[in-house]
Amino acid sequence: MTGGAVVSGTGTIDADGAVGAIGGLTQKIWGASLAGTEVMLMPIENCADVPDRLPDGMRIVPVGTLDEAIAALETIEGGEDPAGLERCAADSATGSD
Repeated sequence: MTGGAVVSGTGTIDADGAVGAIGGLTQKIWGASLAGTEVMLMPIENCADVPDRLPDGMRIVPVGTLDEAIAALETIEGGEDPAGLERCAADSATGSD
């Protein structure tokens, strides 16, 4: 499902599949990087917490639901890049999650 990419993820998830915010995003991103992560799934609610400096070679993929996370993995499996941090800018501009 990952197309061979090393994928990590963080966030809470409720019974309806909504992904919720977490604390310590910066530390989790850098810890995942040390573990060889190429793609990091994170809650879209944490967009404001993304650090200015990110690990080289890691794609950050904000998701709001389990379905979005699965779709991102299917995109990777298909050899494409899923939507990344540009989702944060779009979400911020529209004021929605």
